[in-house]
Amino acid sequence: MKVFAHRGASTQYAEHTRAAFTHALAVGADGVETDVQITADGQLVCWHDFTVNRTSNGQGAVQSHTLADLRRLDVHSWKAKSKALPAGYGNMTNQLVTLDELTEILMSARRPVELAVEMKINSANTGLIEDAILEWLHRWGWDAETGTLAQNGSATGVSVSLMSFSLNALDRVGQAVPVERLCPLFDSFNPHALQLDEAQNPEAPTQLLGPSTGWLAHHPTVLRSWTSAGRTVRMWTVATNRQFETARTLGIQQITVDDPVWALRRVTPVHV
Repeated sequence: MKVFAHRGASTQYAEHTRAAFTHALAVGADGVETDVQITADGQLVCWHDFTVNRTSNGQGAVQSHTLADLRRLDVHSWKAKSKALPAGYGNMTNQLVTLDELTEILMSARRPVELAVEMKINSANTGLIEDAILEWLHRWGWDAETGTLAQNGSATGVSVSLMSFSLNALDRVGQAVPVERLCPLFDSFNPHALQLDEAQNPEAPTQLLGPSTGWLAHHPTVLRSWTSAGRTVRMWTVATNRQFETARTLGIQQITVDDPVWALRRVTPVHV
C-alpha cells in the first residue's frame, strides 16, 4: 500500500507549504498530493480553496492575486503552534509553493516519489488550469511512456498523475497523459462513479480511481470489481485506524493521508 501525503504532511504543518511537503519526504511518504490553483498572472500555485481566506492572512479569490501578491501573505502561522521551522524546511517568507517549486523539492529527494496533482476547477478557471498543466508537463520533460519528469534533460524518479472532480478537465489533459495516470475523484454523494466504465471511450476504461472513504463505505462490492479488473484505487482521506484497516482489507493499493508518519507505521509496523 502506497502512502500519499495529503497537501503534504498537513497534520504537522500548514497544508501546501514548503514545510509540509519537505516533512512528507523526510518521513518517507511514497508520494505527495497537491491541489493547484491559478493566479492572476497565470502561475500554478499549490493551494486548495478558491479563496485565500482560510489558510492565510489575506482575503479574496486566489485567481484575483498575482504570484507576488500571494508571496506577501503569511500561509504558515494559522496552523503552526510556533513560527519556528526546522532547518531545511524554509522560513516564514518562502512557505508559499508554486507547482514548479514543488517539482524541484521532490526532485531534490533523489528517490522515486509520486506527485498527485489535483486540478481545482471552477467556472472562472476552466481551461486555464488545464493549459497551464500541459505547459508544465512540457517544460519539465514529461515522458508519457514512463510517467516521469526530467531535469535538464535527465530522467528523474518523480512520476506524475493528474486528478480532478471535473471529468471535462481530465479529458482536456488526456491529449498528453495516458489514461492510467488520470484519476477521477468522487465523494460519497457522487453516484456517477458507478457508471465510469460507460465512459465515452469504452476501449480505454478508467484505470486509476479516487473515491472518498465515505463512498467506499457504501460500495465495497464495486471496489472488488475494480481491483479484480486491474484498476488502481487511491482512497482519500484516510484518517482513522478503522478506515486504514478497511482499506487494507479491501485491497486498496494507495491511500491519501494528512499524517504520513501514522500511516507508514501501520503499513510497515515495527516488530520488536
